[in-house]
Amino acid sequence: MNSVSSQDFFGNFSALSDLKTKAQKDPETALKEVAQKFEAIFINMLLKNMRAGNESIGSGLFSSAQTKQYQDMMDSQMSQTLAKTGGIGISDALIRQYEGKGSVSAPSHDDTSLLHRVSQQDLVRVQALAHKASTEFVQAVQKEVAEKASIDSAKSNLAGVAASDVTKPSAQSVAFDSPESFVKALWPHAQQAAEKLGVNPKAILAQAALETGWGKYPIAKEDGSASFNLFGIKADSRWQGDRAVVNTLEYRDGIAKREKAAFRAYDSFSQSFNDYADFLSASDRYKDALESGDDASNFAASLQKGGYATDPKYSDKINHILSSKWFESL
Repeated sequence: MNSVSSQDFFGNFSALSDLKTKAQKDPETALKEVAQKFEAIFINMLLKNMRAGNESIGSGLFSSAQTKQYQDMMDSQMSQTLAKTGGIGISDALIRQYEGKGSVSAPSHDDTSLLHRVSQQDLVRVQALAHKASTEFVQAVQKEVAEKASIDSAKSNLAGVAASDVTKPSAQSVAFDSPESFVKALWPHAQQAAEKLGVNPKAILAQAALETGWGKYPIAKEDGSASFNLFGIKADSRWQGDRAVVNTLEYRDGIAKREKAAFRAYDSFSQSFNDYADFLSASDRYKDALESGDDASNFAASLQKGGYATDPKYSDKINHILSSKWFESL
């Protein structure tokens, strides 16, 4: 079954402009189209009158403003298709009149007995044409709805991408394979955070190495995506961002215990360094650490004293990393 073309669709509002252009180039062809359009208008009037007659009898189960709107649209399409596929003779009569080049000849019997001809039309043919017109109309509406749904879906998808960004990488994909790669990639970030805090950048990077095992064991969220948390900062009531809930080792009264805790989650390592600097700056507990200046060992000891970690050997482990060969060239 062929679908209705854009030129044959009743809602094509550019058809009149195209017809004017065609009339200038090919008057004879344009005459036929004009006659068919006039006949379509007349058929549409007949259909409207028939609809009005049904309405006067009474409203049906499916009678509503929406139903009437779609009936009017279908009638318009049906009228245009009927006129284009043979019609009821009006277009032929108009063509004969215009081809007379203005002569005032008496209309033929066929031209003046229009209503009689309508009543004598082959009912099966009219029904077939009406079915074809209604089918083409439904196909045109379905196509328009599908195209609109496709556009809306594309817009929705674009909005979704803008809102959620790109799918976040997994924790495994951002893990470092060696201390060398860890130091090389994160040293610039450590320098920026140290400049903001006024401390030795080596101490900051060594702390990050301790918290993540040189970047080999990053904290992952429940879905496996990366949290980018390099400093083990927990997500307490002050944190309004994303979280990663994992098992962690804490020391209670000197005894190591496994506990489940929520940690802050970021979108990048850069955000982790920035939040780390803000975290230390906002708490009086780490005032001594921030006054340690270039003394990395004192910085680590002051962090432990301020309660940054429960591990009693936290500062010793940082100092051990600071003395490793990967920090010698920094």
